[in-house]
Parts: sequence; structure tokens; C-alpha cells
Amino acid sequence: MLATATDHIPSDAGNYNFEWKWDGVRALAFIDRGRVRLESRNLRNITVSYPELHALAEAVPSGAVLDGEIVALGDDAMPSFVRLQQRMHVSDPARALALSRHVPVWYVLFDALYVGGRSVMRKPYSERRELLEGLTLAGPNWQVTAGHVGEGAAMLEAARRSRLEGVVAKRLDAPYEPGRRSRAWLKIKVIQRQEFIVGGWVPEVGTRNHRVGSMLLGYYDPRGTLRYAGRVGTGLVATDHARLTALFDQRKRIGSPFGEAVKVPGARFIEPIVVVEIEYRRWPGEGLVQQAAFKGLRTDKDPAQVVREITASL
Repeated sequence: MLATATDHIPSDAGNYNFEWKWDGVRALAFIDRGRVRLESRNLRNITVSYPELHALAEAVPSGAVLDGEIVALGDDAMPSFVRLQQRMHVSDPARALALSRHVPVWYVLFDALYVGGRSVMRKPYSERRELLEGLTLAGPNWQVTAGHVGEGAAMLEAARRSRLEGVVAKRLDAPYEPGRRSRAWLKIKVIQRQEFIVGGWVPEVGTRNHRVGSMLLGYYDPRGTLRYAGRVGTGLVATDHARLTALFDQRKRIGSPFGEAVKVPGARFIEPIVVVEIEYRRWPGEGLVQQAAFKGLRTDKDPAQVVREITASL
């Protein structure tokens, strides 16, 4: 279940539970018979990447399917998507175990889909929250996220002061709607971020194509056409350049994947399957993203679902 973006707290705030918006990767935990399987938003099995979360199975002996966000903390003790990048793409168990000691993650739980072998998705959120809290999930690398009914304005202001990404409002009477971007869940961001598809790139001048000068960003409109959203060239570190140029070389194509003409000198187009996380200051209605910065790759996101996040009408 996905949240719809809006720019303000709902007027009937008393009908919502408010939670922090965590800067991590979404994951479902399937817990059964003493084992746990973690799946990303695009249904990839990511269990091996996070060995410190395997003990979650022992905390839920009755079995369950839980929803939450995997986060890593920066040196300032705040969620850091950049640091989480070190953990997201690891498939070797030994390396994942070693990284878990130096770059640990936490699983922030916020919903329950199955409890004790039965689905609870049709139950209202308030009841699912009670069931989740009843599991008494507290461990060295997981916890239930804090939630406060009706306290949206205060939490949003606290998010601004603490430099958190924002808050999520969840209607107390709403069921869990798998696979849908629902208005029963609303996300109010302090920091403007979303996923984009890379449709092309421009090598940095004088680097023999080993570094990225800028990436050409896009998103799908309601008709399924890839629309050009602008460029990003800041926020990259040395390891990003190496990984991205290798990805782009593997996915090169002759023509532009964008629905409109994109006239960028030196542009090299690629198949529109690479998804990146971008932070930006402004994105005018008919214009391009402004003051954008690269935050990381999103291998957990389906490119077909990358759309412009439209503000909800409340």
C-alpha cells in the first residue's frame, strides 16, 4: 500500500494517525516457522542483504506478515539514504554479515498484514495498529514506529526542526489496500524527494567517459509516455560514477526514450529502466526540477511505477 502526496495536514486530523516518514527502503517481512523472508517493494528477495534482521523470526513465533521501512543512520544519528546504499545491493552473505557490523540497519515497523496465520488487511488501521503493538516487537534492530492520533501539525514542525523527511497520515478506519496508492495514506514532505527514471546521460568533460557529468531524468505520465523532467549532476561520489557508467553502458540505445525532443549536447540515451532517488528544491508545474541532487539508486522500485507525485486534493 502506497501513500499519496499532499502539501498540508488534513483538516480532519483527528481521524488520522501520524507517523514519521522514514528515509529508507520499504520492505515486507514474511515470518513463518522460525524463518523470515524480506521482500522489497518490487518483490525482490532481499533477505540476504540484512542478516541482523533474521532474528525477527524468533520475536514472532506465531508467524506474521509485517510492513515497514529499513533505515540506516548517519554520523548525526539521523536516517541516511546515502549510507543505506552500502547495504541495499549486497548479495554475498559473508559481505552482508561484515557490513552489518559497520553499517547496521533498523527495521521500523508500521503495519501488520497477517497475524497468527490469518489476514487482517480488511480490518481498519486502528485495529491493525493494536495487533502490531500487541506483538511487543522491540529488538536490537527493529521497533514499531511512533504514532500519534491527531498530532499532525506538531509532528510536521518537529520533522522540520529535526531534518526528517516528513510525516505520513493514515486514516484510522481504512483497510490495507495492497498495490494501491491510496488517499487513506497521505505523505506530507518537508524535503522534496522522489524517484526518477534515467533516460540518458552526459559524460563529464575530459574524463574519457568514466564519470557522469549529468543524468537526464524522466517519469511516466498517465498515458505511459516517458516525460523529460530535467538533469542532475550533483551528489555523486567516486563509487557512484563507476557504478553508473557501467550500468549506462550496458543499457545504451540509439534513440531517445522521452516522449518529447530533448536537445542536450553530448547526450547518450539508455533504456529507461534505471531508477534513481533525487532530492530537489522546486519543480514548477510545467517546468523542470531545480537544484536537484542525486541520493542513490533504487533497485527496489519498478520503473513502470515512477510517476510525478501529484498533490492530493483534500
